Amino acid sequence: MMKKTLIALTLSMSFTALANDNFNLDDLLPAKPNQEVVGAQDVKVSGDAVVAKTDTKVAAQAAVAVAHQQLLEDDEDGIKMVQVGSGTGILSIGSASYTSYNNINATLLSKRAAYNKAYLIAKKQLIENMKGVEHQCSNLVAESMDAIDTGVDSVANSTSAMKEACQEAVSGSLAGFVTFDVNDDAQSKLVRVSLISTPKTRAQISQNNGAVVVNTDPNSIFKQVVADIKSGVLPPVGAKILSHAETGEKIVLGFGSAIIRQNRNASMARKLKKSAKRQSQTRSRSALLATMKGEKVYWQGRFDESQMESAQQFEYDDPNLNDPQQVKVLDADRNQFVNQMKESEEYATIAKGKLPAGVSSKSFTSADGHWQYTISVYAPSLEAAAKKANAEMVSKIQGQGVVSRSGRKIIAEGGVNDKAKNPKAASGQVSKKGDL
Repeated sequence: MMKKTLIALTLSMSFTALANDNFNLDDLLPAKPNQEVVGAQDVKVSGDAVVAKTDTKVAAQAAVAVAHQQLLEDDEDGIKMVQVGSGTGILSIGSASYTSYNNINATLLSKRAAYNKAYLIAKKQLIENMKGVEHQCSNLVAESMDAIDTGVDSVANSTSAMKEACQEAVSGSLAGFVTFDVNDDAQSKLVRVSLISTPKTRAQISQNNGAVVVNTDPNSIFKQVVADIKSGVLPPVGAKILSHAETGEKIVLGFGSAIIRQNRNASMARKLKKSAKRQSQTRSRSALLATMKGEKVYWQGRFDESQMESAQQFEYDDPNLNDPQQVKVLDADRNQFVNQMKESEEYATIAKGKLPAGVSSKSFTSADGHWQYTISVYAPSLEAAAKKANAEMVSKIQGQGVVSRSGRKIIAEGGVNDKAKNPKAASGQVSKKGDL
């Protein structure tokens, strides 16, 4: 978990922000454990804060890579604060394990559930860092002694009991975060999801709430999206922001996935594949909405621990009476120790709202045929084009009288004509006489 968060945040914010806005996600690369980071000499590490010493692109890249590498090498979930010219970024890593089964469907479902859990853990840590944690703990220790002395014997029983109960909760709204990288370690059956929130991602999301006039060809947007996902990683969860190569327009992608369940029946397999596509589409739209509009993140964790430790030299013949003259002295001391710990966690996110006009979804099947992926794409030009098309359609319907309200009274009398057209309908034997 995150250590010394408040101290790290104070340290990171104490460095003067540099002038240039060089915290560009397009240039940031994930690190690899135990590999030297290029430009690491331009980075200063202070607790959980990683600070770029100079206002250069290399320093910004190195700061994020160093933070990412440290989290990977710690081999645990956590957060790093990254300070560069445009302000403070937050990098959060969550991980979860899965199980493999004889049934490939079960293995893939377990793996996708692990991705989802890791995704939730990373989001919870972002909220925890930004909003703080509601905390409540109770701690109780009870000691008892029962000693009996006679003219012959001296015996005693002692008992020590401990009860500790702690509960923590995190809640808040989260927006402007994107997926930094994902990883599936098939050997250890562990998946990892890294999320990052930077001043640019947060500012870009706030700017994308309305359509603006951008001279970007929609086809070029989708060409760049397809090129990006082919050259990079299509994650099963999360979102991403791209910059259009020519215009600089920001494109927001929401990712969704579902496993394509295998089935020996061809017809059932086709239905399951369609179901996977629908699931992935819904999840991609939810990820896009969560990143653009924000989502509510909730986490609650608690543990209860109880412990009993006793040393006994005698026991009562009748425990209900506790008569000191009716006891049995034990030949040897009887010692007992019992400790029980119970722990639980609950993660929840709620993304609710209406996506802007012009959001388009594209679906892909993985090369091995086991995964169905969908990306939902938003760009200001796509929204503007969709709104323009809708306005033209409404104008045409209302202006050209396609929907007319003029008319006349219905005529209920007359209309009989013996010489009117009367085409003959189907006629002939339907069933053979012998079959009746």
